[in-house]
Amino acid sequence: MSDDDLQNKSVKFLLATEQRIPGLGNGVLQDILFSAKVHPKRKVESLSSKEKDKLYSSIKSVLLNMIEKGGRDTEKDLFGNNGSYITKLSKNTVGKPCSNCGSKIKKENYMGGSIYYCCKCQKLN
Repeated sequence: MSDDDLQNKSVKFLLATEQRIPGLGNGVLQDILFSAKVHPKRKVESLSSKEKDKLYSSIKSVLLNMIEKGGRDTEKDLFGNNGSYITKLSKNTVGKPCSNCGSKIKKENYMGGSIYYCCKCQKLN
């Protein structure tokens, strides 16, 4: 797929398919996009340079934070221990207040999986 074709795709498609970034899957992506304040369905071409920079910084900071805390609280390591990174967006947070603004966390089916987001913090347009 060419770079031009990727510009027409959603941010979720770009980051969570074809292992463009090994290890970055849907579960991790939710918190990265939340941190960057980017809606999972946003088209890559609609992102400003500033939003792309924020997304890049969020990828690095969220992944580093998860590594430092031994993984997500929703997953177990090889020894059966839960990680201590508190997942911000997941099936466990749907309907609960957003930690930033208090709006309810939403869940939708998208691209054969689920997306979780705050409609106030992560605007589609």
